[in-house]
Parts: sequence; C-alpha cells; structure tokens
Amino acid sequence: MTHFSSGVMTVLPPKEGFSPESVGAIGLLIKNLAEPGDRIVGKPLNFLPFSGIQYSSVSRSFWPFSHNRNYACGVIDLIKHYQPKMVEVHNRPELAIYLAKKCPSIVISLFLHNDPLTMREAKTVQQRLLLMEKTHVVVVSDWLKQRFLEGLTLDQVCVLPNCINFQQLPNFVPLEDRQKRILFVGRLVADKGADLFVQACGEVLKYFPDWKAEMIGADRFSENSPETAFIKNLKKQAKANQIRLRGYMSHGKVLSAMMQSSIAIMPSRWPEPFGMTALEAMACGTPLIVSNRGALPSVVGDAAIQVDPEQPFHLVNALKKLIKNKNICLNQSHKGLQQAKKYDLQKAKEALRHFRLKICPILKDF
Repeated sequence: MTHFSSGVMTVLPPKEGFSPESVGAIGLLIKNLAEPGDRIVGKPLNFLPFSGIQYSSVSRSFWPFSHNRNYACGVIDLIKHYQPKMVEVHNRPELAIYLAKKCPSIVISLFLHNDPLTMREAKTVQQRLLLMEKTHVVVVSDWLKQRFLEGLTLDQVCVLPNCINFQQLPNFVPLEDRQKRILFVGRLVADKGADLFVQACGEVLKYFPDWKAEMIGADRFSENSPETAFIKNLKKQAKANQIRLRGYMSHGKVLSAMMQSSIAIMPSRWPEPFGMTALEAMACGTPLIVSNRGALPSVVGDAAIQVDPEQPFHLVNALKKLIKNKNICLNQSHKGLQQAKKYDLQKAKEALRHFRLKICPILKDF
C-alpha cells in the first residue's frame, strides 16, 4: 500500500486531459490548485502530465460496455492502492455517489463546474439532496449554487470560484502597443457563440479595415480535435470575412495571444457556469465583451461590456464602441485588472485549504 503526503486524491472527469499539450479548463484549475503531495487521477494520457504533480492513470476494468462503470472501478482500485483520507471528484455526481457508497470511511467532495440540472444524478431535487447527504458539494460560482439549490430549502453548498495565476501571465503589454486584433478563445461550437463572433466581426471589419479578427480553439481541447460540420461551415464564413482560425493552441500560447490583442469577445449563448476565458482576458487587461448569460455578469462585474447574444446588433454596436473610443478601452482594461485580482490563485488556494481541513480535519496530520 502506497501513501502520499497530502492525503488528498483528486479525480478528473474521464475525458479531461492533464498535460500542456491537451487540457481543458477543469484540468488547468486542478493543476494550479494542486498542493504538494496531492494525487491527481484521470484517463491514460497521450502526452506527459504536467511536471511536478503526481498523476496516476485510471486503468480499465472488466466492464467492457460501460465506460462510466469502467472508470469508477478504476478509481476504486487507485483508492485502495493509495488510501487517501479525502477524495475530490470533479464534475461527475454519479461517480461521487458511487465512491461514497463504496468507500464510506473516506471523505468525498464533489466539485461542480457545470449546471447540475443537466447532469446525471443531480437533475432532481431528491438526487441533489442525496448528494448533500453523502458528499460535500462545491461549486465555482454563485450562479451554480442557485441552480443546485433550486427547489431546495437546505443550503449545504460551498462556493470556491475559479482562479488566475498572475505569475503565469506574459509580461504586460500596454494597449497602445498591442495589435489591432479582436480575439475569440474557446470551443468552436454554437453554445460558445463562435458563429456570432464571425458574424459580428464580419460586419464591423468592413468599417475598420486596419483591424483583424482571430479565433483560437477547436471542437475539443486537443490538437487532433475532429472537424465537425459546424466548424466546416464556420471556416467558410470566416474565410469570406477574412477572419483567421488558428485552431487549438496550448494555454501558454493562448495567454500570449490574449496579451497582444486589443479586444476579446466571449459571446456564449449557453449560461456559462463561470467563464474562465473572461477572467483571463481581464487579467491580461484586455477590453472585454461578454454575453449576459449564466455566471458571466457576476464574474466580470462592471469590467466588461455585457450583451444579449440573441440580439446580434448588440455585439456589433459594442465592438464598434470599443474600436472607436480609446478612453473606454483604457477604462475597461484598468477595471478588468482590478476585477481579476479578486480571483487570485493564492486566495483560492487558501480557501481550498480551509475547506479541506474543515470537512476532513485529519489532513492536519499530513
């Protein structure tokens, strides 16, 4: 039996990457928050995991027709091997419930990054009551907390927001030294408003030919992401409007592009459970336009222009406003930096450490 120093095992969603070459928002958050001695477990990786962090792959079991059961059994095997005192499950309510039943002596926490009312084993009031009974529920925004508690009178949900590591950001570039570039970062899907970005930029660039627009992202968080029918159509529209699609890029390159851009847009149709791209844009001091959906309004406060994604002309007008008025851009840049500081990594680490010790006091001995 192998022990590790922190006593905490963190379980990634079964499809989440955990390497510089392939990682999503959840993997990046866990990587930034990991304490020395934490054990991260997840799918077998095609690339080396992030350095300096203990990572173990979940092996396949004897359930050939059930990927979820396969994954759960593999996690159980790792729990038996490493004997953690606490297990943090990210974004999988059904897995958290399964582990709570199979490992009753271990403290289980469930971190939710998406709307629980759309997730297995969390859609109904009864299911969410069971989750609060068997696990310690954490969400990354007040909006998600409201969603989880819908129809409930109890309040046993902790909010631990996402965070930004300012030390990982590129050197700050003043707005006057940046490229006249409008940037989209995110998955190239309808929910993220990728087509809305193309439409708005196509309209605006007619009047500002010295500006350009670029999109970073793919259907999935990897270089070998499939080219979906949506992306094929998007490519045609982008080419017609002289908008460059750069595909999937590593997180470091994304931040560099953000720091060199003059405007960032996050036009999501779906209610964002947090909005990490918006936080990164603010931390880079990049003037920002976001949709007024989900947690985005509370995350950005008055540090960004909010628009209704169902009203495309709102996005067009907001974009023209920023391009025409340097003073508004400078003001938004300053406000964004101040707003982003509320989500500093060190504050998030302290909050997570406090939460862990509260629900699992034995960790003090590790």
